[in-house]
Amino acid sequence: MAGRKILRAAAGGILISFITYFALFQRVDHRPLAEQPYYQLALQQLDSTSFLLNQNGTFEVGWSKRNITPSEPAHLMGYGWKGDYQRVQDSLWVRSIILRLDTMVVGIVSYDLMLTPPLVVEQVQAALSSVGIDYVYFSAIHTHKGYGGWEQGFGRELIADWYDPNLVKLLVNQTIASLREAHERVLPGKIAYVQFALDSLVNNRLIRGGPVEPYLRAIYFQKEDGTKAIFSSFPAHATFTDSKLKNLSADYPGELVRQLERDAAVEFAMFAAGAVGSHSPHRVGLFSYEKLQAYASHIASPLLTAIDSLPYDSVTQLGFAEVNLPLGDPQLRITENWRVRPLWFRQFLGTHFPKISFLQLNELTLVGTPGDFSGLLYNRIGAETNPAIITSFNGEYIGYLIPSEHYHLNHRETRSINWYGPYTGDYVTDIINRYLSLTPH
Repeated sequence: MAGRKILRAAAGGILISFITYFALFQRVDHRPLAEQPYYQLALQQLDSTSFLLNQNGTFEVGWSKRNITPSEPAHLMGYGWKGDYQRVQDSLWVRSIILRLDTMVVGIVSYDLMLTPPLVVEQVQAALSSVGIDYVYFSAIHTHKGYGGWEQGFGRELIADWYDPNLVKLLVNQTIASLREAHERVLPGKIAYVQFALDSLVNNRLIRGGPVEPYLRAIYFQKEDGTKAIFSSFPAHATFTDSKLKNLSADYPGELVRQLERDAAVEFAMFAAGAVGSHSPHRVGLFSYEKLQAYASHIASPLLTAIDSLPYDSVTQLGFAEVNLPLGDPQLRITENWRVRPLWFRQFLGTHFPKISFLQLNELTLVGTPGDFSGLLYNRIGAETNPAIITSFNGEYIGYLIPSEHYHLNHRETRSINWYGPYTGDYVTDIINRYLSLTPH
């Protein structure tokens, strides 16, 4: 009798386990991208998307920055939960560049944070008309020593730390102040573009010893009064600093812009994380701030060396567009072929509404993506004739955007933070290429 009870209990336990498992999880959807309804919808929307382009008037440019360091310690965001930062290693900033051609005004904004906070983007965009700005291209440096507290919702707060409306208010106010000041400072100007291969400074962290996207890309702005600004982007994660330290810091991008701005030839510098997915900075041995300074110096050196020899051109085309990126069901995996059911993912992290941003300056296009865009996808961007700068973290976050052939790897980038399935990186790359082919030059 006792044996039968044990067997029934065991059978019941197994049945409950199976029911629970299939209620929480389901198989990964491996259907080809071309068969996915969200892809077909994206193509339909792309046909009706208009690119706002201005080709008249005198090009003007201005820049400004504002401090976004909290007045009191806030939760660090990066490397898991670290609690409040213990001291300020270096202040964090929001930096803005305003581009104006005739009546069209576009801003570029970069935050010294891990991501561009969606709530901040929403509130800043609502205030743009009061500042006289039409559109903003958002980015972030992706430091893992910045602060969180700017997201709402249980799951998002587990990632970005508990929501603090005062931090959102700080970020919104300082962003608007920076944009307004940059707008007030515009003067006629010109631009130059350059890129440098810095292979020795970046590692492939997805495939040990694998290929890398090595390019440091930069836009130089020169006003008619001779003052200059440098916008730069590099594919190495801003993870040079030791993960155990609890200091607030902008990591190597912060040191880079400080070194650039200390040079007499540069009045202002801005950094935006490039195709940082799958890429890390090359650091030998234990961390030190001296090594971080040296690393930033290696990046700053070619930028400063080139500044006086570049051919600056007038800007005759300024364009901007945001393309909606429809998504399929989320596919947060727990094993190679099993994922959390979309219902539970959405209960935890909500619904995402990503876009791809396009900012055109003459033949050059900046492309903002809603995640960690992998450097391994960069050589698939059809920009052989007209260059493109791909940046990450444009105001929404849908995880790592990686090549589909690496989806099988049991790696953090491919499994736990690849939220929308095996073809997300290929999908984003395809939409970028299709849009670039439609963009007038």
